Amino acid sequence: MVKRDKLIDFINKTIGKDLIEKALQKDERLNGVQFLGGESVEKVAVGVSLNEEFLQEAVKMRSNFCIFHHGLDPETYKSRFPLYSQKRLNLIFKNDITIVAFHYALDAHPEIGNNVTIIKKLGAKVGEPLDGEWGYTAAFDTPQDVHELAHKCRDLFDHEIFVVEGIKKKVKKIGVVSGGAKPYAETLAELEANGVELFISGETSESSPHKMRESGISYFVCGHYATEKFGVQELGKRIESKFKEKVEVKFIEVENPI
Repeated sequence: MVKRDKLIDFINKTIGKDLIEKALQKDERLNGVQFLGGESVEKVAVGVSLNEEFLQEAVKMRSNFCIFHHGLDPETYKSRFPLYSQKRLNLIFKNDITIVAFHYALDAHPEIGNNVTIIKKLGAKVGEPLDGEWGYTAAFDTPQDVHELAHKCRDLFDHEIFVVEGIKKKVKKIGVVSGGAKPYAETLAELEANGVELFISGETSESSPHKMRESGISYFVCGHYATEKFGVQELGKRIESKFKEKVEVKFIEVENPI
């Protein structure tokens, strides 16, 4: 068991003061503690998105401390909380759960973020920030076959991916932006300027595959949820390493094909 505030302090130090301050400027809704729950913590539940199913599973495992990439969405309509928000809030308050969420910070983090972790697992070296600093470019030591990389991504994300082939059969420089990351005009210009030969993201739009193909850039759409498991998992590992047997950390899987 550890004290809640000691755990929060460690998490904030792991994310980093500068990155949290930057996150609050870029994405102020979901970067830090949203709710304070019980003062003592024995079990930490981590996951991609806060929803009723996740919270129910956290309660079953007797966790009163949850960490997310996507925390509680505070959106209301004319001051009315929709029914889904009421259900989630009821579970949080009834079970005295601390809610911590890091959105931008767990995409952009240079050590444990979604994008750098994906890059490392694919065997590339992290380069410069990309797409408003939400992701990164990266390079392989030697050019990689696009088809082989597609198979690697299917295995890595445990998720069927949508593949658009560009001009080159083998690529060396890639761009990775997890989550939504539809390649709008500004992002496409950045990809072209940086010589990116393959772009990996989570979601797409109807027009994007044609734009990417015509730009000559290969494009893997790998799922919003599937590409954003890594940051919270890596943060969970840091917590386990720091507090060892004092705290149990569990990643709760709530499948989402999007």
